[in-house]
Amino acid sequence: MAPGPRDQDQPIMGRESLFRKKLNQLRTDGHLNQLPTSDSARRTREIEKSNYLDNLHNTLAANSAPVEMDRLTLLDGLTELYNNKSIVRVLKDELKRSRRYKYATTVLLLRVDGFHEIQGKFGHLASNSVLKGTANFLMSIIRDVDIPGRYDGETFVVVCPQTDLAGASVLAERIRAKIYTERISDVGQNWTVTVSQGLAAYPVSGQKEDELFRSALNALNDAQRRGGNTYSFSEAEQP
Repeated sequence: MAPGPRDQDQPIMGRESLFRKKLNQLRTDGHLNQLPTSDSARRTREIEKSNYLDNLHNTLAANSAPVEMDRLTLLDGLTELYNNKSIVRVLKDELKRSRRYKYATTVLLLRVDGFHEIQGKFGHLASNSVLKGTANFLMSIIRDVDIPGRYDGETFVVVCPQTDLAGASVLAERIRAKIYTERISDVGQNWTVTVSQGLAAYPVSGQKEDELFRSALNALNDAQRRGGNTYSFSEAEQP
């Protein structure tokens, strides 16, 4: 996990922190301020203002206050992490740099153990509160360079730039060891939870974003089959 090559005038790891700064800003203010002019800022803006986002902006503009536009476009409404489309774009962009500079990028997928039982017994208010609390926990424990999102209804994703399986396993263990000591939600009861996690890394687990997500999902399902409160590596890859 040593620092990687420099991308013109800014370190690669410094560029990734822009995604986290922008996520914090979106959660707090609901919109994005203008970025400083730099190559890294332009690349970040290209991701966020790509065609599909521009089209969504136009669709929402007629019915949404301007201050909420960026939040609605880029974030998941419940967890206020990057939504699926945004995180896929982030990973695509990161993989381009991984191929160019020959460094690893790891995808971590995460689910709350027993989530459907919580939902079935206590209802959507409690289960949504658990998801929101898990998202807030992730924001507090992952590194500044890591990029969190909501992959689908109950699955979270963390893109770990310039990080191999060994490095990402340190993060996975920190998440596993810390989350069940935290009160995630107080709706229905004082919830503490455990999580299952699956990890897949470029290039050992896949070359494209869909391959990495598929490999990480297989690893996540394996962790759940083993009883949860653990993490697995894709295709039995060991760090």
